[in-house]
Amino acid sequence: MEESKNIDALLEKLSNPKTSEAALTFLDKVTELHESGALDSLFQAAQTVTFLKNSLTDSMVSKNAEMAAELGEITAEAASPEVLDSIRELKKFHRSGKLRDLFEITDNISFIMNTISEKMMERNAEMMGELLTIAREAADPSMAEALRELKNLQKSGNLKTLAEASYMITFMANVVSDSMVQRIASFMAAFTEEVSTPQVQDILGGMTKCVSKTVREFSENPPKPGLRNVISLMKDPDVQMGLIFMAMIAKNMHKCMIEGYSGSAVKD
Repeated sequence: MEESKNIDALLEKLSNPKTSEAALTFLDKVTELHESGALDSLFQAAQTVTFLKNSLTDSMVSKNAEMAAELGEITAEAASPEVLDSIRELKKFHRSGKLRDLFEITDNISFIMNTISEKMMERNAEMMGELLTIAREAADPSMAEALRELKNLQKSGNLKTLAEASYMITFMANVVSDSMVQRIASFMAAFTEEVSTPQVQDILGGMTKCVSKTVREFSENPPKPGLRNVISLMKDPDVQMGLIFMAMIAKNMHKCMIEGYSGSAVKD
């Protein structure tokens, strides 16, 4: 009968809305503590305190009691919604793998800080200064324009040609001796002197005039190809005189080449 009365009294209290709300709030808090692991920690701490109280001295019991009190405060703080939200975010951070990456980054930074000497730090600082100087120069409008022109040279293929020419010049500069340079310079001086004479200038001028006239005539009135046209062209007295003139040039060129090589005049 007494147990039945107690049960009825308990049911009557639970039927009260305030009591039900308080019980539900208490259960929610206990559930949150259980999900965060704080409840298990509290039970373990309580078991540890009980064990130490039964087995240790009074001084050790008091120390453990103080430690348990601190753990209780920590547990109470851990039960707050802010801490629970932080724990959930930390779990998400861990599941995504970012926490591991963060640890690896901190380990690498610690390794670098422990291995880099002062000299290496000074060199890195100097290198960073040079990189900043290069960055400032690269920001100059004239430098940007020069880079655009360099890209245009690369796209057109002229940059490759220029590089090959520079390699050839470097090769020639390393191979040609001083005596060879002197002989080439003497040859170029003699050639320039010969070309600069009035007679050669007149000949070159006449050849240029003839070539320009021929090109103009071909472009304005191009001749028709064919053997008959060639034969009719050969009947032209001017063409015949031109062929005779070219033959005389070949004859005199042969004589001049022999005289220049042997040093003696060739008899006609």
